[in-house]
Amino acid sequence: MSGRQLTVILFLFLSIHAFAQSTQRYELKSITFTGNNSFSSSTLSENIYSQSSPWWFWKFLHSFSSLGKEAVYFDSTNIQIDLRALTAYYKSNGFFKAKISYKYLIDTADKSVNLIYMVHENEPSTYGRLKLMGMNRVPKYLFDNIYEEVSPDTTKRFSESQIQSSTNKVISFLQDNGYMFAKWDTTVVNVDTIKNKADVNIYFSTGNRYSIDTVLVKKNGEGAHLVTEGLLRDITGIRAGDVYNLDALRRSQVRLYRTGLFNTVMLSGVEKDTTDSKVPVKLEGNIGLMNELSPEVILNNQQRAFNVGLGLEFIKKNFLGDARKLTLSTSFGVQDIFRADFGNLIKRFSFYDTTLLGYVDSRITIDQPYLFEKPIFGTWETYATINKQPDYNNTIYGSKVTIEFELPIYTFINHLSTSYTLEQSKEDYRVYNDSVSTKLVSDIAADAASTTADNILFPTQGYNLSFHIEEGNSFPQRNSSKAGFYKIQLGDSYYISLDRERNSIAAFKLKVGNIQVFYGSFDGVPINRTFYAGGSNSVRGWSSNELVPEGSQLVRGITGINNFKGGSFLLEGSVEYRYRFLENIGLALFSDFGNTWLGYNQFRLDGVALAAGFGFRYYTQVAPFRVDFGFKVYNPSTRADIWNRPVFKDMVVHFGIGEAF
Repeated sequence: MSGRQLTVILFLFLSIHAFAQSTQRYELKSITFTGNNSFSSSTLSENIYSQSSPWWFWKFLHSFSSLGKEAVYFDSTNIQIDLRALTAYYKSNGFFKAKISYKYLIDTADKSVNLIYMVHENEPSTYGRLKLMGMNRVPKYLFDNIYEEVSPDTTKRFSESQIQSSTNKVISFLQDNGYMFAKWDTTVVNVDTIKNKADVNIYFSTGNRYSIDTVLVKKNGEGAHLVTEGLLRDITGIRAGDVYNLDALRRSQVRLYRTGLFNTVMLSGVEKDTTDSKVPVKLEGNIGLMNELSPEVILNNQQRAFNVGLGLEFIKKNFLGDARKLTLSTSFGVQDIFRADFGNLIKRFSFYDTTLLGYVDSRITIDQPYLFEKPIFGTWETYATINKQPDYNNTIYGSKVTIEFELPIYTFINHLSTSYTLEQSKEDYRVYNDSVSTKLVSDIAADAASTTADNILFPTQGYNLSFHIEEGNSFPQRNSSKAGFYKIQLGDSYYISLDRERNSIAAFKLKVGNIQVFYGSFDGVPINRTFYAGGSNSVRGWSSNELVPEGSQLVRGITGINNFKGGSFLLEGSVEYRYRFLENIGLALFSDFGNTWLGYNQFRLDGVALAAGFGFRYYTQVAPFRVDFGFKVYNPSTRADIWNRPVFKDMVVHFGIGEAF
């Protein structure tokens, strides 16, 4: 072999070796950040293109199935994309002088790379002057209201998302005050890097201010001839001469749909027919049959337990005119169906039989939209309900009037209703020589709610805040005491998204309630007004309604040792991690706490039950179906924790519809 041939072979060998080295793939093991004092590493990770390789378990699943995630390999070309994204993110949050550099560490033995981004934030800029441009056609009083709503705090750090939120508020305000063609043009930010101030100029195009000319009605469908155009116009509440209001149109459309008359309905301004600052509004909808008879399958979580049942419902629409809706319904539900003894159902079904628990309900309901020619929704119902539990039957005959006020979505309180209830409650106690307690109950209540949650079925951000207050009077009829009582309950659920896809969610719940008897005694308070804990929507290490205080007086002169009447004070909460994958499959890890007591002064920390567990979810377009496995971490009745007994002996399985909260 000549020297020239040897040189060629050596060159080819070295070239092949170098090519093999250059194509060797290194797994991106981690991405870390330093100097990021204002933002968490997880937040910055969500804003870059590069992502670190997943946990080994997800890679293992992916190796033999469609589940899990595949390994991620280092690509240096993505670094510049990440640097631009990080710089843009910092600038959008007021750090106009931020500098970002990088380095990466290669582990040739492990064939992995650790990528490090080094952030030098420097001093951020706060808000300077805000100008709203292009508002010449807006009256001064409206402009002043807008500016007061969006004017920034000049001591706060500049935020592009806050400017966007303010811009949206201005557009909504304009469209709700006649400027139906209002739109945003551009935003100019001028930064003074010496004073660290950011002046913002937002440019708008408002167009003319419009008022309503008329409401045009176009209806079709089987029942269209039975509903007059005048009635539909009255329900909208829109009058000729009203200032155009987009939010009012949306609320009117919801009100029309709630009548039950429509299969589909749309209410909108006719933009092409605007003349002389007047705009017609078009109501277009398909009206269905006036009479409907329908069977239904019932799946719910009443009494904090999974119930399955059947029902039958008859609806008479436009009952006696004015778009009233008459509903006749009857239903029954079997509680904890997976524990029921169906083999002995027919043979043993009686008052004393506890193999089948649940409820039977019949009621007559009349709904009235746009009550008193105001955006008020009224409901009257009369009902008979039998609730069958292991130790008692509760038979209730009653009547209830509810008035629900229509509120704009942008107000803090966006749901408000009041109600008056008059009912007779008959409580049959099997365990105390068939003792029977009957009472007549009269109460008035109010419910308020504030919600910003982004999704009903799978909330990923926002909150649901609810408040209930009730004043009741119980008049004894048999084996009962009189009682006057207040009932207050406050509940809050909060949701945080942990990833950019919003499939990984942290959810929190806290609920507090108290019943205060101001005359009479607690045994006069109806059993269905008291507080219970435990169940599929409560402390999931216990069965439905299992957490009740000991020593409560059930019937006058009888005190229960193994009580089943609820308490007068409730504390309950949950922390839950939810992960959704494959679009309709999910899992959850949860920790619950709570209990009930006979008064807030009886509350003790060592009386709080603790539970933990895991669950699985199947998401449908209607609602998620779930199964949860709960374990008693700490049992206050025995003062025992999870380490002092077999873990799976006390495991409780809960089935449910919808998320736990």
